Amino acid sequence: MGTTVTLAAWTDGEYGTASFTASTFGTESQTVSSSWASHTPAGSAATLAFNATAMSPTVSYYAWIDIRTTSTTSVDGAVELTGSSNNSGALVPALEYRAVRTPSTSTTCAATAFAGSPTWIVGPSYLAVTSVPGSPVSSAITAPSGTTPELRFCFEVRIQSGASNSYQGASAIVTWQFTATST
Repeated sequence: MGTTVTLAAWTDGEYGTASFTASTFGTESQTVSSSWASHTPAGSAATLAFNATAMSPTVSYYAWIDIRTTSTTSVDGAVELTGSSNNSGALVPALEYRAVRTPSTSTTCAATAFAGSPTWIVGPSYLAVTSVPGSPVSSAITAPSGTTPELRFCFEVRIQSGASNSYQGASAIVTWQFTATST
């Protein structure tokens, strides 16, 4: 004779849920001749005001660009000078430059910004305007917290020493690219 046993069991479950939101990261720039805005792509680049309409070899001209995070940015990041493109004009091969990050956006972009021990982005030796350093200098940029922190980059451009007389009257357009990456 056999017996059958039926076992009854109770069950219960527990669940956990979470929600996720991606960070936001964006930058914008301004120059003396352009307002705060996203200046992307290269065709919408901010115009650096060098006022270099009568250049001569070894005479330097200066201009700045400020970069900051947008008001909707929620994470910190870093900014690097990463390229020189969309360059045109017969004067391009004769141009060279250096660049520094200034201590504040109120710093005047002039020869004094390159004196002493500046934070070199390009330099202290001059590079052709079509080049950027092989190891870019990274500059920290913070997410806004009440006020928007800004970085100022000061550029010095000149015609290289010993440039040929054939460059007289020539002109050029140079576009530098900064790349910002969230951290």
